[in-house]
Amino acid sequence: MASEHPVIESRPRRLLAYLRHNGGRIVADAALLLGWMFVASATFDWLEQPSWLLYVVIFSGVVLYTRVTPTWERPYRSPD
Repeated sequence: MASEHPVIESRPRRLLAYLRHNGGRIVADAALLLGWMFVASATFDWLEQPSWLLYVVIFSGVVLYTRVTPTWERPYRSPD
């Protein structure tokens, strides 16, 4: 089973290819998750809820987000 992706030998070049390919998704995911944490923190502070519940809600939101979004892809094959 042949892959369409090229083999990249150098680890730094693999990292650059990965970041070039997924950079927009990484930034968007980070922005959404940071927004989620900010909104949840502000809401829990406003409602004066306990901190432990805030941590459960933030953790659950992050886990749910990672389950419903597609994974980042490698645009190369590793020789390893």
